[in-house]
Amino acid sequence: MKTINIGVLAHVDAGKTTLTERILLETGIINAVGSVDKGNTITDSLELERKRGITIKASAVSFWVGDVKINLIDTPGHADFISEVEHSLSILDGVILVISAVEGVQSQTKVLMNTLTDLGIPSMLFINKMDRLGANYSKVIEEIKLSLTDAVIELTQISNEGCPDVAIADRQIDIDVWIERLSAHNERLLSNYIENVTVQDSELFTELCVQTQGARIFPVLAGSAALGIGVDRILQYLRQFFPVNLHHEEHEEGPLSAIVFKVEKSITGERLAYIRVYEGFLAIRSEVDIIRTDAEEKFSFKIKKLETLELGGRTSVSCVYSGDIAVLFGSDLRIGDILGQRSDRIKVIAFQEPPIRIQIAARQIEDTHRLHEALEDLTAEDPFIQYAQNAVTREMSIKIFGDIQKEVIEETLKSEFGIEANFSNPEVICIERPVSTGSSVEFIGEAGNPFYATIGFRIEPGAAGTGLQYRREVELGSLPLPFQRAIKDTVEDTLREGLHGWEVRDLVVTLTQTGYSSPVTTAGDFRNLVPLVLMEALDEASTLVYEPYHNYFLRIPESSLNKALYHLTRLQATFSDPIPEPNGYSLQGALPVRNTDSLKQILYSFTGGEGFLSTKPGEYYPIEGAPPEKSRSRPNPLNRKAYLLHIHRIIQ
Repeated sequence: MKTINIGVLAHVDAGKTTLTERILLETGIINAVGSVDKGNTITDSLELERKRGITIKASAVSFWVGDVKINLIDTPGHADFISEVEHSLSILDGVILVISAVEGVQSQTKVLMNTLTDLGIPSMLFINKMDRLGANYSKVIEEIKLSLTDAVIELTQISNEGCPDVAIADRQIDIDVWIERLSAHNERLLSNYIENVTVQDSELFTELCVQTQGARIFPVLAGSAALGIGVDRILQYLRQFFPVNLHHEEHEEGPLSAIVFKVEKSITGERLAYIRVYEGFLAIRSEVDIIRTDAEEKFSFKIKKLETLELGGRTSVSCVYSGDIAVLFGSDLRIGDILGQRSDRIKVIAFQEPPIRIQIAARQIEDTHRLHEALEDLTAEDPFIQYAQNAVTREMSIKIFGDIQKEVIEETLKSEFGIEANFSNPEVICIERPVSTGSSVEFIGEAGNPFYATIGFRIEPGAAGTGLQYRREVELGSLPLPFQRAIKDTVEDTLREGLHGWEVRDLVVTLTQTGYSSPVTTAGDFRNLVPLVLMEALDEASTLVYEPYHNYFLRIPESSLNKALYHLTRLQATFSDPIPEPNGYSLQGALPVRNTDSLKQILYSFTGGEGFLSTKPGEYYPIEGAPPEKSRSRPNPLNRKAYLLHIHRIIQ
């Protein structure tokens, strides 16, 4: 069997779901095209998607083009749902990137294109809405070359753009242009051209297919998804521009290698896991090894029910082979779980965690436990929501990317779970990092140590992005294993609230001293003593508070340069020297997350509507001046008296 797994990506409202509907119509999956605005599309199946007219969840559907099965993933376009896009990208063989002929290249278009090129995913660009008033093909082509990539080759020519009579035809091969583009990765072409060796059109097209599959060149098509114009060309080129997965069922398969890229609940409440199979096969009633990378955990899972995508729906099968999409039922699999063994073909998608935290509480107190369960379910479907419940206060919070995501969660809780919830104002999540080295130790029987335990720690700064590195200078066998676990777990828990109340990251914590008195010492002695010693070491090391920044790309007209520099300075952004471009300048730099919305709100006014802003999660930078203090959920161990009183009450 031959398969291709493709995605449809775009900035919101560029027409990607409409294109998906038209493709399904052309391939016989549906009898009529749905409308996002009317809420009757096949891939936007959530009630919330139908109400809002936007794609929220990545949907999967399949169809056939000749003898090739195409699994199509229709993904969200809004920046708040970038996690869904990232999950989907990890399993794709190719992408159709949709760009509106009216709005042109937009902020999220650039973010998506950068990700596609970074990951080396083959892509074709489709300029949509050529029938709409204001469509401007030439302008969009220039924006693509300026903002996305100049490694493009146009395959269509347009007449009567901007009206329902728009017509699309094949563009004749311009040998000079094609050789100029393709010779960047094929010197033989350029050499033959210079030496007047005849280069056939078929040879150029074959080279175009090779370089497109290698993500070195990007073909550009145009049309109107709403009218079905140009969609036939997309279908024609799928097998030529994207690599085809070949599988022969009669041949012996190698070891299994697959990954979970999507988790959802069925209408019956059963959990479904969507899996891309890279090597080997999944078989009904077989036992499969699971690698959970974030938890460094391995376990096994027995397949009781197995389906695959087929003709717009799903069908039960006994096996799903390499290159295809499998659906497992009733499992506790999570997004990112690897089935079988790791493979170099599995793309690891890494991106920053959500920079905003919101407290959430049930409006009706009796719904509190149901809210907790609902948020756990939503986290299983999208782990980057990052739901947490404070072990002490029982307060619930979620980490998100933006306001749209918060509104969607609020409406989902109401419509799917029947729960009304209150949300706090968003809080930008800062972190603390140690400045220098600090150490502390307390011994059994020492004055002021009421616990039957000896503990010593040394804290040192770690490299940015390394998180917590826990090490031991004591022999592993010097303490019973339950005591070792209690120490490590308490270190991780204590560092969730540093000197200023923020989580402490990017540090090395070394266990330097241990001791206990058998049989009176318990794991609780270590759990209670660790915060006292660890925070003393952290206090000696001291910390700085860091806040999250977005990396941004800003393009402005020439007349707006001074205003742009003024506003960027006012919003505490860093910026590069302005780079001259046709009709204006571009600027790049870093912008505090807390000020990003402010820049988005004023951009239109100070650029006369001609400004272009693209942002993506960046690094953390130290806060100048007095650091913001975060309220603590429990007594600070540095206030020894209050801490010991709190512990005494718990023990009593």
